[in-house]
Amino acid sequence: MKKLTSRKFANVLVAGALILGGSVAFTASADAAGKQGTSCAKLNAKSGVYTCIANPTTSNYKLVWANANCISAQTAYLGSLADLATYSKNASNATTQAQSLLASYQNALTVAQTSLADVMNTKVYPIEYTAGTRTPSVTAIGYNAAIAAYTAKLAADQAGIAKYTAALAKDVVGSIQAKSDQKSINDYQLGLKSRQSTIDNLNKQVARINSSIANDQTAITTWTSTVNGSIAQQKQLTVQLKASTTSAKSARTLACKAGL
Repeated sequence: MKKLTSRKFANVLVAGALILGGSVAFTASADAAGKQGTSCAKLNAKSGVYTCIANPTTSNYKLVWANANCISAQTAYLGSLADLATYSKNASNATTQAQSLLASYQNALTVAQTSLADVMNTKVYPIEYTAGTRTPSVTAIGYNAAIAAYTAKLAADQAGIAKYTAALAKDVVGSIQAKSDQKSINDYQLGLKSRQSTIDNLNKQVARINSSIANDQTAITTWTSTVNGSIAQQKQLTVQLKASTTSAKSARTLACKAGL
């Protein structure tokens, strides 16, 4: 193999130096920042006032150089988006819960009103029974008819007590007649007590149902106002948050403009 002359050797050294110099220059240009918006190679790399980030102004994942103002504007925009999403979810859940509670009161009101209608208009009440059985021989339909029938029976019981009390006063003490009259008094008193208890319980039932209706109506009024207020407030705040997000996006567009 021929030996390199001094001149050829010198030329090789110069060429190598040029190649090496070009390589170093290329590597440096890949890491150095140009203007904002120009491509960069490594996420979070820094060069001067610039940082390598995913381009905030496009949906494509592309790394570009950005200054501090752009990064700050992007952070603010993402924060606004997160605030809007979080509020929308929480507000929707709160409204749904309030609507569910309102619906439960509306259902309870319907049940109570149906129950009251049955008690007042369609329920069959036993007034008298066939002797020795629990089979009703006389009935009344609805609350008012039942109360009237029970009240009439009370008057009859009281009349019977008065009748046999007067008879007992004329009886010979300890006689069979006296014992019979006393038994009749006791029977009437027992019937009187039973019927009065029935009337009292029926009145309590009606009062309890009416109280439930009143409470349900009050709750419905309260929760209707709450639901409507929640929906109105949700709409208002959603508009404000959307406006804030739009403003943050506009600010980001300006801050992240290419060439800065």
